[in-house]
Amino acid sequence: MDDVASGAVQFLAGISAVTTLLGSFSESDPVTANQGLPWVFLENPLVRVQGTSAAALVCSPAGSWSASLPYGTARFMRLSVELYVDPQRDSAQNVTETPGLTIVRGEQLFSVVNSFLHRRSSDIQIWGDLVTDSCVLLAEGQFVQVPTGDGDWLQHKQAFYGVGATGWADVAV
Repeated sequence: MDDVASGAVQFLAGISAVTTLLGSFSESDPVTANQGLPWVFLENPLVRVQGTSAAALVCSPAGSWSASLPYGTARFMRLSVELYVDPQRDSAQNVTETPGLTIVRGEQLFSVVNSFLHRRSSDIQIWGDLVTDSCVLLAEGQFVQVPTGDGDWLQHKQAFYGVGATGWADVAV
């Protein structure tokens, strides 16, 4: 059974408008199952984003955002979405854009991700096998430079979403 984060990873990894803005594993990756997959991760970025001129997205469970209703089965889960955006670089790995331009690229990525997560209707969506009926942006951070020690301008942003879920699509009873 998927939780809010594993379901969100599957949902977002299936949206080309999101994945085309992210880095991806090379077609020659030694792990055959990773070849060509976009950088959409569960709980931890499984790549070193710094030095790639690319972006990665990480989804994690973050507790709940509201108590369940008495005698109800609906759950109100909180989803953490983190974006890592590396500045554009030349072939010698020198940064070729200002931090402000990297943040603009990051905000464009966030806007696209948010347009698919923050819902304006109560239509049911299946994330993996998790049945969701709502998702709302609860809190949005700002991009900040990741302290890498070498001042290389990798940017990071975290946002939280409140997700309403009503169960799973494939529960065996």
